[in-house]
Amino acid sequence: MKTFRTRFIEFVSYFFILLFCYASISKMMDFENFQIQIGQSPLLSAYAGMVSYSVIIIEILISILLIFERTRIPALYAATALMSAFTIYIYLILNYSDFVPCSCGGILEDLGWTEHLIFNIFCVAIGVASVILQQRVKTNGLRRSIYFLLLSNFLSCLIVVALFFSSEHIIKKENNFTRRFLIHPVIEENKLDLKVNSYYFAGEHNGNIYLGNYTSPFTLSIVDNSFKTIQQYQLVPPKSKLILKNLKTVVRFPFVYVADGSAPIIYRAKLGSSALNVYSFKDVYFNDYVVPDSTSIVFRAKSSTSDKHVLGLLKIEDSKSVVINNDMILSDGDGVFSTDGKLLYSSDADKLIFVHYYKNTFSVSNLDFSGLQHLKTIDTVNSTKLKIVTKQDGHRKMAAPPMIVNVNASTYGDVLFNQSNIKGKFESQKLWKKSSVVDMYNIIKQEYFGSFYITNKNNSGMSQMLATQKFFYTITENEIVRYRYAQSVSKHFQTGKAENLKKE
Repeated sequence: MKTFRTRFIEFVSYFFILLFCYASISKMMDFENFQIQIGQSPLLSAYAGMVSYSVIIIEILISILLIFERTRIPALYAATALMSAFTIYIYLILNYSDFVPCSCGGILEDLGWTEHLIFNIFCVAIGVASVILQQRVKTNGLRRSIYFLLLSNFLSCLIVVALFFSSEHIIKKENNFTRRFLIHPVIEENKLDLKVNSYYFAGEHNGNIYLGNYTSPFTLSIVDNSFKTIQQYQLVPPKSKLILKNLKTVVRFPFVYVADGSAPIIYRAKLGSSALNVYSFKDVYFNDYVVPDSTSIVFRAKSSTSDKHVLGLLKIEDSKSVVINNDMILSDGDGVFSTDGKLLYSSDADKLIFVHYYKNTFSVSNLDFSGLQHLKTIDTVNSTKLKIVTKQDGHRKMAAPPMIVNVNASTYGDVLFNQSNIKGKFESQKLWKKSSVVDMYNIIKQEYFGSFYITNKNNSGMSQMLATQKFFYTITENEIVRYRYAQSVSKHFQTGKAENLKKE
């Protein structure tokens, strides 16, 4: 006749068999999604491949061992230890994670993380009770069972904690290209139809967004705080016979700048005034520029001696001076093509940033190019993959479309927002096709801390983005969208001294 002890042990065994079989089968039936979930875990991202296979194998093995009476007790030890590992995992998620991800699916898909924690504690409790009830009838059995329970559960929890700290270091410092998608880091708040798709971001001040226009280069447009209308006024340059082909508008309060580095000329006017004045003429030739303050311009230019891009600092007021820096932009030997990229300036951090288009490199320096650091994005494309041919007239051009790594970038404070063109590990192909991905880096701490998706419009990806103190803006086709930051992002905006962390 079966006793209460025997029936309880059988009940716990069958309970774990049902739980682990269902869990493992559901994981195998949707294995790709399971790997994606593990890859987005804030604790185990770096080990998603190993963990996804290991968990399924362990659950199946424990289920098989629980069937046979001879192996049932060792299997109960293992089941209890596994549930302890799951329990400490959830505890770390709730108390030490940068963010709390969505709850996992399967048999407990309707439970939140706190309910999961309670359920797991219950499973550990009945597992411990079943082992103790089985062993207490034996000589020294109770003491031995308690010892093994403590040891096995401690080791399982220790493994999870070790994986957590190791994964944190790998993801933030030595990333093997596993993205960490934060939960709603930016939330769509408003949008406005611009009617045409020729706008680009020229700057921001006091909540107003200033837009330049590729097809109407002397038109300055303003989207105000209400985000309901767009105002426009014409900038009028002095009469000139100059042929202007590549005008770019930049707003740096209280001025608006319109420049063509091939002329080369820089116009400037007070915001609100239509009359542009010549600010610089024939001082330097350039193909891109940023405005750090009212007395200087940082520009990117093609070097006549090295046939690659270099950066320069043009001091305009008082005595004009030019400082050329050859070290901030790294070349792979393909000259001007391999040194192409996005030039940025973070006014709050007072840092220059150059993001390479064709490899996983961005460089950060002070305004005078001191304190230069070459850092890496999380993807693994560490050199440009370009096919260059030389024509009969000596001109060089690309023989095939290049593999673009970093599409676009923006910065505010200590944070670099980088639009990547490379799909990472354990990411949904379906979601990747209908979205643009933005990776975020803290340039002072020198670490990657998360990513988010921006949904495409009519199969067109985001063409422009602008990071400000309160909002993140995008332009997709003819639509400008305003997003509000979550605290998981805005907490990184505060500038501070660089930590002694590993540099590339």
